[in-house]
Amino acid sequence: MKMFLRCFKPKFYKKSKSTTSYMKIRLDTVRRRRIAMVNYLRMDIVNFLKNGHDFNAYTRAEVLLEELRIISCYDIIERFCDCISKNLSLMLKKRECPEECREAVSSLIYAAAWVPDVPELKDLRAVFTHRFGNFIDSCVNHELIEKTELRARPSRELKIQTVKDIAKEFSIDWDPTALNLLLLRQTSALQIEDKVERERIIRDDQSEDESVLSESWTKDSLSKGSLSSSSSSSFSSLRKESVRKKILPYGLISPPYKKPGARNDENAQEEKKEKRKSAVQENSRLLGSQASVSLTNTSNKEASSTREKERTSSFQRPKLLDYDEVVDRLEALRRR
Repeated sequence: MKMFLRCFKPKFYKKSKSTTSYMKIRLDTVRRRRIAMVNYLRMDIVNFLKNGHDFNAYTRAEVLLEELRIISCYDIIERFCDCISKNLSLMLKKRECPEECREAVSSLIYAAAWVPDVPELKDLRAVFTHRFGNFIDSCVNHELIEKTELRARPSRELKIQTVKDIAKEFSIDWDPTALNLLLLRQTSALQIEDKVERERIIRDDQSEDESVLSESWTKDSLSKGSLSSSSSSSFSSLRKESVRKKILPYGLISPPYKKPGARNDENAQEEKKEKRKSAVQENSRLLGSQASVSLTNTSNKEASSTREKERTSSFQRPKLLDYDEVVDRLEALRRR
């Protein structure tokens, strides 16, 4: 009769029973593997202490403490699995989660996201959430939270103490003063590096602020001193022309070894045009948009006027022949 009733148990009972039993088997295998790793690390620390490598033993102590933390998480999960397997009949009778199993259910649902070595926790989480809804944060075991979510790196004192305990267990005479001095030097060097890095960052920020201020100041000075710069540019252009006249005694007049002609006059006029255009361009670049438009219009007018003058000067009217001379020539040709 009991076997018959077991066959017709609800799906929640069957799934929970099978998942918890599989989970206990999984926890045993994973725990054995972790314990083997712990023994290996302990022997590593012993060998480092015998050979005088204190700092290597200190770093291995951190890995050893991490493995011990994971094993303690496995122990807590196994304890809650036993609690659920004992109270499955009570959970089956009530629609809501009973008080005796609330901590176990909430902690196992929470551990499914933090213990990837046990995939059965995800199946158990799906069963419990379907039956009771989401878990309650206040009911989760605080020790499990400290060992998973709120875990931090072990302190220096705890690591040195673990190395001391292993040395005492294997009857090794070990003095931690040299290791403490080495760790103090490392911490001081790290503090100095952090201080230098902070000062460098502050200096970079100050230089960036100064560059921004200098750029804004130059923009303001350029906008305010546009008129003064235009006048100074015109004065500098006149000064350059005067210096050129001092250096070249002939100035714009053609030198004596060249014959005066139309080509020399055209070259001089082209040079004048280029000088005028360069002066106009400099003034338009320094002044605003309105001044640049007016200067370009004046330069275009001057250029057009100079072109018209050149055309009129270069144009020469052809000499007309006398009518009587033309008639005489034609008669002479006919006689021939």
